[in-house]
Amino acid sequence: MKSKLIAFMLIAGSSAFAETRFSIRIGSYGPGYYAPPPVYYAPARPQRFYGPAGGGAGYWGEDPDRQHRRAEWYGLRNHHERERYMYGDSPELREHQAQERWQLRHEQWHERNGDYDAADGPAHGSARDGMHH
Repeated sequence: MKSKLIAFMLIAGSSAFAETRFSIRIGSYGPGYYAPPPVYYAPARPQRFYGPAGGGAGYWGEDPDRQHRRAEWYGLRNHHERERYMYGDSPELREHQAQERWQLRHEQWHERNGDYDAADGPAHGSARDGMHH
């Protein structure tokens, strides 16, 4: 009997603090709430031109410096593929290619920061070899 009483008190106590999810609304808006004003017209959005027609460097435009760097990377990749085809795959060749990639990245950093003689470095030479073959 005592356990039934405790269970009943537990259920009654927990339901006393429960929040009900039942509500009734009469009318469209309650006190203090106003309907939004009617929209008579919407202003036209500005027209944006994306792609090459949009013009110069930027997110959607052409960036000649980035295109130059990518061409060098693709040239170096072609050079590396040709080396792997000619000499076969080996750990020494992979290490050499990793050093060339690091060297190109280093030379490109110097190029971007005003040292244009960095374009005559060894990695640039390998990249140029890959671009022309």
